[in-house]
Amino acid sequence: MARKIVAVHGIGKAQPGWSDLLRVDLDIPEEDWIEFNYDDLMDRSFFHRVIVGAAKLYLAKTYGPEAAFIASGAEEHVNDLVSYFVMNGSRLEIQVRLKGILKQYPDAIVIGHSLGSVVAYETLKNFDLKAHTLFTLGSPLSKFTVKKFLRVPEKSRPNVINWFNVWSRFDLISGPIEGLGCEKKDQFRIKNSHNLIKYVDSQKDRILQIYNESQDEGKAS
Repeated sequence: MARKIVAVHGIGKAQPGWSDLLRVDLDIPEEDWIEFNYDDLMDRSFFHRVIVGAAKLYLAKTYGPEAAFIASGAEEHVNDLVSYFVMNGSRLEIQVRLKGILKQYPDAIVIGHSLGSVVAYETLKNFDLKAHTLFTLGSPLSKFTVKKFLRVPEKSRPNVINWFNVWSRFDLISGPIEGLGCEKKDQFRIKNSHNLIKYVDSQKDRILQIYNESQDEGKAS
């Protein structure tokens, strides 16, 4: 049986079908591709909007009007960050939903982009789940401030055979991950902004090799 590939999106509203282009480019059959969506679980309550407003005021007071202007221009991103890292209900609901998939497919290849890499990491750790391979693409897990917000029993490597992290100097959200168990030899720097397709394309051969291995193992058995 072929390994399932579970794709977890990052910040911003991701409509169902957001990963279709990736699946087609990798030439993965639909039955082996699982698109994980969680935008419907993001908190949009009045209290949430108050926190976002307070965050903007803090940025303006601490870093000046330019920072507040940038935050307003990326309001959807700020909304999602607050929703996941501050509103506890959203965070747990998202992880429980992903847990249901990963528990069903413990041999999966998990591809997490941006905030999706944090969701994947925390879910694997918090529920002591197994996966064959974890790809963290454009991941903020490299950032000290994000590590402070991680809510896991132990900030260490999740139970995966492989963990590959891909980052870029041109992607300010990403960086080399330290202190969480991702080995230096499995971290790759490419030239990219924060583009998911470019990140996946840089790992296309590796993804397909790991995916095809499972098919070969199935034939051998």
